[in-house]
Amino acid sequence: CGCQDIVVVDLVESRLAVADDLGATATLDAGAVDDTEAALRELLGGGADYTLETTGDTAVLRTAVDTLRQTGVCGVIGSPGRGEAVDIEVSSLISGRTVRGVAEGDSVPTEFIPDLVALHEQGRFPFDEFVTFYDFADIGQAVEDAESGETIKAILRFE
Repeated sequence: CGCQDIVVVDLVESRLAVADDLGATATLDAGAVDDTEAALRELLGGGADYTLETTGDTAVLRTAVDTLRQTGVCGVIGSPGRGEAVDIEVSSLISGRTVRGVAEGDSVPTEFIPDLVALHEQGRFPFDEFVTFYDFADIGQAVEDAESGETIKAILRFE
């Protein structure tokens, strides 16, 4: 969709391999570095224009915000437990950074879904590369595989 640099950070090697296969310009195993923020800044040449926090881990959210350039935007998709808070330096927001919650993709489904279908038909959105289908009877396995990182996106099928 026109992004120049796409850096994916994860702790699961197989997920990083999928990201690499799908066009990430760089991947970073957060468990293999002492300072994730510094490693990301080095990869990005100073900072990111946009970050997405998808884990619900408040420490990861803090890193996603701190890794932004001055006018960067962090989209928050992950949801930590109710009542959890993240400590963000106010000075990082005053410099122009934005933290924005994203609910259900913040899309207009009648526009977004046809766009995704068109991208898939063009070979630019190979969602079949990162989804795994499970029969509803195997819901426990689907949850286990999603939590362990074995699968990126579990989809349940009903008979």
